Amino acid sequence: GHLLRETLDQVQVPKLRQTEGQIACKLSVRVLSASVPGLASPGLFSRQRPYLEISLGSSTKETEPADFDAETSSGSKECPWRFDETLTFAVRLEDLSGPGLKLRLRTMSDTQFGPLQFSSRPADVGEATVDLQRRVFPACVQEQHKSDRQASVWTSPLMPVPLMHVRGGALGAECKLGEAIAHVTFLFSLDTD
Repeated sequence: GHLLRETLDQVQVPKLRQTEGQIACKLSVRVLSASVPGLASPGLFSRQRPYLEISLGSSTKETEPADFDAETSSGSKECPWRFDETLTFAVRLEDLSGPGLKLRLRTMSDTQFGPLQFSSRPADVGEATVDLQRRVFPACVQEQHKSDRQASVWTSPLMPVPLMHVRGGALGAECKLGEAIAHVTFLFSLDTD
């Protein structure tokens, strides 16, 4: 019992402000890449590009459409759609008791004929939720900065998240409702200052 208590006392976890309605911490969501097997690579005249809509509480943000990169620097073809974009959210305590981050993967389609470009309405591909309390926060470890020993920045390892096919979703001809249709990779960081 004593050894367990000493070990648990040494475990560091993020300390959030615990005042209702105030910002508990800032959450940075770095969207790195995606694997969307049903989405073809961009063509000469038309292309379909994924983008991600992320919601936390009443705040919703979108990434720019991803770029297709068939050959990455690491040689991996598993996640050829590159976002490399960071979205930041102010997290309140009430956000932690909700569903967490809501993810919605969508596509934008455009066709180009010479100088003319036509865009269609966005189409849903898949969705997911990421539980901050049970998945993100426990995975984060404190970063040590040489310049600031009191830094309160916590980062996660690379986290792949499956997105499930939704009713009426694009690209779902071969997928059943609720099956994984895409995967998106993330890095999360918390700033409690």
